[in-house]
Amino acid sequence: MNRLRPVRQTALLLAFLLVWPVMAAGHGPGGHEDHHAPPDRTQERAGTDRTAAPPPGQESKALGVDEKTGEFVPLDLVFRNEQGEQVSLRQLVDRPTLLLPIYYRCPTGCSFELANLAEAIRRSGHDIGSFRAISLSFDAEETPAIAAEARPNYTALLAKDFPQDAWAFLTGDHDAIAQLTRAIGFVFQKKEDGTFVHPSVLVALDREGRIIKYVYGSFIAGDVDLALAEAAKGTPASSIRRLLAFCFPANPRQNQQILNVLKIGSGVLLVAGGIGLALFLRRKPSDRPKFGP
Repeated sequence: MNRLRPVRQTALLLAFLLVWPVMAAGHGPGGHEDHHAPPDRTQERAGTDRTAAPPPGQESKALGVDEKTGEFVPLDLVFRNEQGEQVSLRQLVDRPTLLLPIYYRCPTGCSFELANLAEAIRRSGHDIGSFRAISLSFDAEETPAIAAEARPNYTALLAKDFPQDAWAFLTGDHDAIAQLTRAIGFVFQKKEDGTFVHPSVLVALDREGRIIKYVYGSFIAGDVDLALAEAAKGTPASSIRRLLAFCFPANPRQNQQILNVLKIGSGVLLVAGGIGLALFLRRKPSDRPKFGP
């Protein structure tokens, strides 16, 4: 057994060196156990590239979610749906509504948010048509055509009898986006490459446009159903704060470095395991540990 100790210690050290770069890199969606802004280390990572000027109302607030539970969103704001038609929030928010701020060309987490929302809708215990969903792009450069291209990727996950008009994919101009994101306390940052760093959150509204609840995490079907039930009652409720994730733009160079580390580390661990096995097999039968009585 003494011969194996150095091998085991070496393997554990190599395993730590293998995993540590992946944990430290943070190149994908990140999380924090509270709904406030992420820790300083996360903010530093998110701001390594100089960010472009954010939309009006986003300049002085920390990245994250400043909950506005009980307040109202401005229902007179006008956006465009995936068909290019102008629609006001008042036209859409006529029943309990799930509002998801994302952007359709997001290279990382937004597609998971949309898919999770589709899965939660599909598994919902509420009657079909008793609620709406709105996906709002906070990128003013995105167009209805981009929204229309993204839409079938997620509506295809729904039941066939789900009403086509019950999930709107909206785009809008800077002013409308800034007013709505400010109203729900959603603060994001635009980078020079056109991508965004932003929190992942779903907002439940009642039929009057009142903010009822924030849902964080993976939008579990049970959590979403509970938020819809409370939105139907119209009574603001405590938010479901399982996890606040942040969507960070992918870094190709960093990803390649991580892959290289994984390849090298895997090879070293394989060699170390082979050496350990060879030492074990070379031991005399009398020196090998016995099991059982």
